[in-house]
Amino acid sequence: MDTDSLSLIAVFVRVARCMSFSGAAAELHVSTGTVSRQIARLEKKMGVQLLERSTRKVGLTEIGKTFYESSRHILLLAEEAMSQVQDLQAEPSGTLRLTAPLLFSVKHLGPLISRFTERYPHVEVQLKVSDQLESLPLGDFDIAVRITNHLDDGVIAKRLASIHWAVCASPAYLARYGTPTMPADLTEHQCYHYPSVIKHGRWSFTRGDALYNVPTHARFHVNNSAIIADHTLAGLGIALLPSYLVGEHLQSGRLVQLLAGYTPTVNSALYALYLPNRYMTAKVHCFLEMLQAAFMDPPYWDKPIRQGRD
Repeated sequence: MDTDSLSLIAVFVRVARCMSFSGAAAELHVSTGTVSRQIARLEKKMGVQLLERSTRKVGLTEIGKTFYESSRHILLLAEEAMSQVQDLQAEPSGTLRLTAPLLFSVKHLGPLISRFTERYPHVEVQLKVSDQLESLPLGDFDIAVRITNHLDDGVIAKRLASIHWAVCASPAYLARYGTPTMPADLTEHQCYHYPSVIKHGRWSFTRGDALYNVPTHARFHVNNSAIIADHTLAGLGIALLPSYLVGEHLQSGRLVQLLAGYTPTVNSALYALYLPNRYMTAKVHCFLEMLQAAFMDPPYWDKPIRQGRD
């Protein structure tokens, strides 16, 4: 569609809305004759009659009614696109509303938000930390940062990074109880259960095409992975934990990753979710860019780590 056609459509929408050539001319600050000539040009260009004219009023033909609805939508999209581009060129400002999981926010997102507010001093950030899947439209959030395998309908999902899970234990625990080298060995060890991840007391792994479901023993079940990490660091058992939580301990050697070559089936991904009509505001666009730069694959918490013996 060329710019001339879009201009003629805009005139047609004004006439249809006003049901008057003179009314449309007044809104457009042109003469009634100019409006009449532009409508005639549009009808000739399309080869159809859009308006029924009489000495007293202007009405829409059946084709005109259909074309009016489509044209009105086209103009709204064009206006929205122009507004979005103008927003991008403006300095980010206003309130940015975020929701994200608790532990990920504490360890990784909080420091990123501090850098963001320092870079963009006219933006105020409101972060709701919650492990519940908050609704973006109902909660009026601009962005939801989520670790998941299940994406909502009606939102745009930008994949940021893989989230790996690691079977790990402290060197002290392994020195005392031995190092498991295959999933079946876990049955002889004290393992911590995170209820939302460990189903029916079984840890699941894949290796090639093979699937391993291993029943494990635990005397402590808790729905907080930070508590599990603390017990694991204290040498009290073996845990299955996300690498974003224990990556620094694996890199330093305070924890050792076990079962090299076996992949836990709980692996998921980190996403930024947002509503389609909010992406192009400057504050949202800039924060998404910072998220992508900070958490690109492979994320910094998955640097080379010490492995247990095979």
